Amino acid sequence: MTAIIHSDPRTVDRRLSQYFNSTQDQWIDIVKVAVAARARCTDDFPKSAPGYYAWESATTRSRQIFRREGWHKGEEEGIETIVNHDLKKKVAILNTDFGTCDKNRSPRNRTLKGPAQDKVMDLNNQYEMFKRHEMAPFKEAPYSLWYLCIFDDGKKVRAEISRPSEYSSGYIVKYSERIFILQDGDWEKVLLAQPSSAGPQDFKINIRRK
Repeated sequence: MTAIIHSDPRTVDRRLSQYFNSTQDQWIDIVKVAVAARARCTDDFPKSAPGYYAWESATTRSRQIFRREGWHKGEEEGIETIVNHDLKKKVAILNTDFGTCDKNRSPRNRTLKGPAQDKVMDLNNQYEMFKRHEMAPFKEAPYSLWYLCIFDDGKKVRAEISRPSEYSSGYIVKYSERIFILQDGDWEKVLLAQPSSAGPQDFKINIRRK
């Protein structure tokens, strides 16, 4: 099944509001924190440090932002999330490759995922079946898991929030729906804009590698 892609700004705003009761700026704020954390790593850091610190900072920031909006901290099968019980949504952070925000490719995770990801894919497929047939084989509707996919190679930054649907050999290879948050050229506009005042911390963004 071909992924549904939302890239037009108006459609993006509408879907973010409808699906997550959120704004694009909230997700961009999370991306900014991830980029800042990755940029702070020097050549002396362990090889896995940039990816880990980007993921950790973005996960923390997502909770700082959305728990104020009625979301909750979640963790399932080792996947750290934010959860909205009313919307039946879960969102996790994922460091992804150049396929992010590319209509001809799908974003892939930069590091291998374990077998728990298979269970997550199954739950997402059950969620799709529940929606299509408007009847649940469960006492409650399953939750839909989405990933905020962040691509940052030190020069370009792109981001999308997408629902995975297929997993193979340690990688997420397909998504059923994708919402483009930061496309090519958008990051430069973010850098020129005023810093966000939404959170308790200010983060200096420097995308040059040390």
